[in-house]
Amino acid sequence: MDIKQAQAIDKKYVFPTYRRTNLLIERGKGVYVYDENGKKYLDLLAGIAVNSLGHCNSRVNSAINKQLKQLSHVSNLYYTEPMLTLAQRLCELAGMQKAFFANSGAEANEAAIKLVRRYHSEVLNDGRNEIICALNSFHGRTLCTLAATGQEIYQKGFFPLVPGFKHAVFNDIESVEKMITPKTAAIMVEPIQGEAGVFPATASFMKGLASLRKKHGIHLIFDEVQCGLGRSGKWFAFQHYGVKPDVVSLAKPIGAGLPLGVMMARGKVVTGFGPGNHATTFGAGPVVCAAANAFLDEMEEKSLVEHVAEMGEYIKGRINDLKSRESRIKEVRGKGLMLAVEFDGDAVDALEFFLRNGVIVNAIRKTIIRLLPPFIITKKHADTFVDLFEKYLHEQSISGGDSNG
Repeated sequence: MDIKQAQAIDKKYVFPTYRRTNLLIERGKGVYVYDENGKKYLDLLAGIAVNSLGHCNSRVNSAINKQLKQLSHVSNLYYTEPMLTLAQRLCELAGMQKAFFANSGAEANEAAIKLVRRYHSEVLNDGRNEIICALNSFHGRTLCTLAATGQEIYQKGFFPLVPGFKHAVFNDIESVEKMITPKTAAIMVEPIQGEAGVFPATASFMKGLASLRKKHGIHLIFDEVQCGLGRSGKWFAFQHYGVKPDVVSLAKPIGAGLPLGVMMARGKVVTGFGPGNHATTFGAGPVVCAAANAFLDEMEEKSLVEHVAEMGEYIKGRINDLKSRESRIKEVRGKGLMLAVEFDGDAVDALEFFLRNGVIVNAIRKTIIRLLPPFIITKKHADTFVDLFEKYLHEQSISGGDSNG
């Protein structure tokens, strides 16, 4: 199949819910993917933070193949060793007590919301059901997580939304506190806002959330779907702040390319769920849990969390050096390998330039390039991006805004 055939079939048979890039990806290996003609691309998006070990990791593939030969699926009415092993490892890693496995980040966030609401409704019976979220947040595409998401662009056309959500200003603790009422059950935030343009929480904001939790007896839910599991240069982004959540959601990299979401909790709120209160058919399947355990093995054996922190600082340093010579770069921000470069220009045009030159990046918010590369990238790969970005800005200056690669 070539790209024209792919586009024709997609147009005829697939809902047009994606603005697809003009690229047909046929295979991948390590930090690279290849199109149908064999052209190689450096993948600095990694399936939007999913392929953190790169493509076709041998340890993960071996674990998947081994598990497929043994058991591919069984109902959650029964025990399976891969699920139990994974639950123990993740809870111990995050300092949590209980885990629930779903199939995506949105489902993990739904589980977090349901846990908190049911705890207040059925255990405490105190009438608390409201959750304060942040403006510009992103928590998923289900009707419930759309209501939690603080961006009207995603909500348009889907009203009425699920009630019980308010939105305060991110990194403004006074804005959050003003929204607290006797009905407030929890505050739900991303420690690093991803879809908004990669904005980390400030230390004072996170400490302030912890103080509000203690003062008002409410729960903290941290959405670490994108920023968790090593992406920030620590296992969990909340570890940068010394503030532990009561509930945390994970997804993206944990299944090593297979669909898996996780909600974990600690403290009395864990009593909000009992038999029959929440469920999923495919969550915690043996194959995806085997892949997740292999992901954790690889992360630990290769010390990839430390490597992410090192590479993140290297990339920021190189871009800031470029910024000192190029006034069109406004800011580079983020933690670890969750980075954004905001510049005076058209991010989509820059994306197309990178693509023509064999590099995949992400364009968000019109003027922001987002980088979510595999954890295994090297300084050489980082240099490829920065050098190309410098070339792009130079060509833009010469042409007056129209780059042809």
